[in-house]
Amino acid sequence: MGVLKVVPGGIYLESIKSKVGTGDTAKDASMENFYQATPLEDGRIKVQLLDIHDQPTTYCEEVDEKEFHRRFKLQENYQPRAQVMREAQAEKITARAERHLRQKEFLSAEFEFGNALKVDDKNVRANYGLGQTYMATGEVKKAKDIFKKLVNIDDVTSPRHKHIFNDFGIQLRKLGMYKEAVMHYRKALAITQNDENLWFNLGRALFEGGSKEQAAKALRKALDLNPDLEEAKAFLYSATKGG
Repeated sequence: MGVLKVVPGGIYLESIKSKVGTGDTAKDASMENFYQATPLEDGRIKVQLLDIHDQPTTYCEEVDEKEFHRRFKLQENYQPRAQVMREAQAEKITARAERHLRQKEFLSAEFEFGNALKVDDKNVRANYGLGQTYMATGEVKKAKDIFKKLVNIDDVTSPRHKHIFNDFGIQLRKLGMYKEAVMHYRKALAITQNDENLWFNLGRALFEGGSKEQAAKALRKALDLNPDLEEAKAFLYSATKGG
């Protein structure tokens, strides 16, 4: 096992376990605190407690390296707690907006999706829902503007948004936003190269956008992965022979 290093400015967690209560009512409890670490010239490490807004407080300690690694654990993918709270609040508002959209209460849906985006402007569900609302009310230009923004939000390719990802790609093609559709599918293919449906959808978007040569390459890739993909065969024929 290699020597553990201290990440300057890194966020570290200290979890303190204790007993609460006495006798039969006693139970385990734990308290978690986050600290920012700063290595010092003498080899010790300064740890500064963060508040609930992830700002450094006046409380700090200086500990040696052995104690530091015993007490503190690096949080490599740490998300600021304020951000987590914002995301949770935006999701709650978005769920309310989606109910309005399902009930065709478009003004209320637009209002609530807008409120969610004021809290978290990169919320995938809220952006997609607002775009859907504009489509339902015939405001196509507004929908396109929202969808252009959504294409550039990386989280749209997250597995938790799989249903949105698929529907969104179809929506882009229907709107003639072929450049955005191609970008959408390429982003997903950067994560996984072995999904024949992604290659097919990329090929279809390229074909419908007029890039037949590139479309043929993508469609052949889809057929390499699944030779029985009939739709890919049909589009490949059109791209190479059917004109």
